[in-house]
Formats: sequence, C-alpha cells, structure tokens
Amino acid sequence: MKKLLQIGIVIILAIVILVAYSFKQWFFPTPNPTKTFRYLVVNPIPNSVTSIQEGNSIAMDSVFRVLTFQINKSDLKIILDGQHFTPIDENQEFKRWDSNSNQEITISKEDYLNRWKQQIHNQVKLDVSFSNSWQIFILKEGNGTKYFFFDTNSTAAVFVADAH
Repeated sequence: MKKLLQIGIVIILAIVILVAYSFKQWFFPTPNPTKTFRYLVVNPIPNSVTSIQEGNSIAMDSVFRVLTFQINKSDLKIILDGQHFTPIDENQEFKRWDSNSNQEITISKEDYLNRWKQQIHNQVKLDVSFSNSWQIFILKEGNGTKYFFFDTNSTAAVFVADAH
C-alpha cells in the first residue's frame, strides 16, 4: 500500500510538472528568432539575413515583438515591396501631444528614434543604436502595426510588430 501511494505521488507530480511546463510554453514561449522571423517577416529567410536577435513583451491586450538582424539592401527591398510596406509619413509620425502645453508639437527625427530606442529597451531589453541615417517603413494590419527600421549606411535592420 505504501509503494502504491509513492507511485501515485510520483504520477501526480509528473502531471503537475507537465501542466506547468505547458502553461509556461503557451504564455511565455522560449524565444526562437529564426522561427519568429519566418512567422512575422518572411519565409523563407533570405540568405543575406544574419545575426537575428529577438525580444518580446506579451500582455493581456497587446504584443510587442522586436527582431534585430543584418540584411542586404536588395533583400530588404524585396520584403518591403512584396508586403507593401511604405515609408512613414514624417509629418504624421513626428507629431506628439504635449501635455504641458496642451497642444500638438512636432519632434525631430532624432527624438522620434530615441523614443523607439527607449521603448525597445524598456519593453524587450534589446539595445539598438538609431541615427538619422535610418529609414523607417510601416505596414498597418488589423489591430497591429509593423515597422522596419533600416540603416542606409550598413546592413543593420530592426523589425517591430506592435499589436493592441
């Protein structure tokens, strides 16, 4: 009887561990940058894409996912054109509401990029270095928006998927 009780306890513990692991994988998946790139950006991954890093933040009502990587300009152009990304409208994107003066203000591209840099660091713990040489592209899909940031002086790229 004691042996049967021990076996029952081991079985129950195994089930609890399995359920806990399934819960963790469902709500807090282990980052897989290659898989995420294929899912969010393009499949198959172009040969020029290297050094993919991933960060994500998942809340009850939003998902914020970031990929940093290297890509050559011709492969990036194929992705942007194929998915119909467009350059951001700087007149619209650089406008912010200033709560101190209760009016709309226009910020500089540098300030805009610094806000993105800070948001990416705060939410997903990835550090990016933006400068004014970066181009920004946007694609709105349903409740989400995808952004591509690309350094025209290198092969550095940052992809952001933001859904609420």
